[in-house]
Amino acid sequence: MNFDDIKNELNNPNFKIDITALLITIHSDNLMNGYHLKAILKRQVEILELQKGKTGQDLDDAVGNEIESLNEKFSDWLKEDLINDVNNISRD
Repeated sequence: MNFDDIKNELNNPNFKIDITALLITIHSDNLMNGYHLKAILKRQVEILELQKGKTGQDLDDAVGNEIESLNEKFSDWLKEDLINDVNNISRD
């Protein structure tokens, strides 16, 4: 099925999509991907800090600080991307 077929089906009154189920599926997939990425990122930061010779409380503090710094950076990126997305889809 190509894009034109899908577009034609959307105009068909017998074609039904459960938008709620679709959105929940997409959201749950995004959450699962986020959980995996957080775990991978944390482990990578831990490995980098272990290579620097940090252990125990120093390791925990360094990992926490690095992840907090990355979260701030990612939040800034998210804000910029959301603003750009809204500007791109606005009907003006």
